[in-house]
Amino acid sequence: MRRLMLALAVPVLSAFCQEVPKTAEPSDAASYTFVQESKAKSDPLLNASAAFLEKNNVIFLATYDGQSPRVRPLRYTAFIDNKLAIATSVKKELSLQMAKDPHVEVSAVSADGSSFFRYKGKAVVCADAGFKAKFLAGHPKYQKLYGENFALYLIEPEMVGLFPLKGGQAKTKTYAP
Repeated sequence: MRRLMLALAVPVLSAFCQEVPKTAEPSDAASYTFVQESKAKSDPLLNASAAFLEKNNVIFLATYDGQSPRVRPLRYTAFIDNKLAIATSVKKELSLQMAKDPHVEVSAVSADGSSFFRYKGKAVVCADAGFKAKFLAGHPKYQKLYGENFALYLIEPEMVGLFPLKGGQAKTKTYAP
């Protein structure tokens, strides 16, 4: 009798004690990209990528220092005009490497390990004062961190992909140079 009660109680208690997964999915209508001209020019894959990065905001940026690749974790910031925005200081090694060789790759993995993101492109310094001001209005910590040395890089996409690790269909797109 004791074994029967234990056999019935264990599955019930284990199900009761499990944490309910959080599944806050962004709505299809939400736009996670800032597009200067109009929302109609927002790329659907880049919008889905931005939604992915909103939930999984640590990205890994790979640059090349002239002799070997360098990978570093960064916080995701934003997509501006369908380009991934990276904020840094002009005095940092990261900025010097992107100025010397602008070809970079970015990767991120979902918190639950079910999918990952890849973004390959060319980093270009944003010279538009209006863009920089809008960016800093949304991310004031970078002004405090870098002050007059603040640099905003926009990575022009060459290849973008969202890849499932547990079944499903990959979403990829190659962009014209």
